[in-house]
Amino acid sequence: MASSTSGPTIAFESIDGPPPQVFDRMVGVLDSESKLRTLSIVSREGTAAYRVRGYLAAEVSHGRTTIAWVWDVYDQNQQRALRLSGEEPAGKASRDAWAAADDLVLRKIAQAGLSGLSSMINGTPVPDAPSPPPAPSRRGPAVASADDLQALAYTSH
Repeated sequence: MASSTSGPTIAFESIDGPPPQVFDRMVGVLDSESKLRTLSIVSREGTAAYRVRGYLAAEVSHGRTTIAWVWDVYDQNQQRALRLSGEEPAGKASRDAWAAADDLVLRKIAQAGLSGLSSMINGTPVPDAPSPPPAPSRRGPAVASADDLQALAYTSH
């Protein structure tokens, strides 16, 4: 993948998880979607402002396949700048769960990931990012239930 638009450059270090035929189709979809968004995708051997490590997993539950994805975006200092993730329903399960990862599913993943990446680069809020929690009321003690604690997670940057 290499496009010649202006702006910060992006290199995909890896896309782990899918078999070779799905990987190859994903690379093609990312290339076409990046051109539509005028994002500068460069070879991973080159210098880039951002580097992306992608992960895909095919999950089957109750006879339906879902493709889960994660993109970790790193800056030039090798610090994680952003984590994007999602799940795309891919249809009925078959012997090979990856068979459900058609071009439409891969395009939706590419669109969501590149939209989030573009938002970060342009300094706009990431689409579908959760809203910050409301400020706590100062009228009493803060109390957390067990349900609240399950929602807490640690992510290093």
